[in-house]
Amino acid sequence: MRNTMRNYLLTLIILTILSPSAFGQQKKISKQVRFTADTLNNVYIPQNLEDCFGQLDKFWNDSTKTQAKQWTEDEFSANAHFGIGMWIRNNWQLWGGSRLSIFFNEMGIYHPDDMSGIIIHSYHRYLTGKTISLPDQVKYYQDY
Repeated sequence: MRNTMRNYLLTLIILTILSPSAFGQQKKISKQVRFTADTLNNVYIPQNLEDCFGQLDKFWNDSTKTQAKQWTEDEFSANAHFGIGMWIRNNWQLWGGSRLSIFFNEMGIYHPDDMSGIIIHSYHRYLTGKTISLPDQVKYYQDY
């Protein structure tokens, strides 16, 4: 199981490095389009946290989700930050701006690392059936 997750994360890192956005080949998109579009650079951009969960559920098979549930929230977060977390930041356009970044901006969260951190922590809580506690997470990052 551990090798499966490690291979999955390695694959995500490689795909992120080889994506067109990694080489500055993104198309110039107006802010009006960027902040409202459901797809940027051929990648679907979630609208909110629940939509993120749906997309992550599609990415990961059941065995990967089972492995993720076995980790503590902190272990999951540490393992995910440079794998799926980097993919989220780059492909869901949290650095350049997207409708998902606007979702977080409206809550007072502005840094892409904080946005992906909330997504990762919340997804683990979603997988393990725990309360998301979004206002508490937002406060944590705002105080930090």
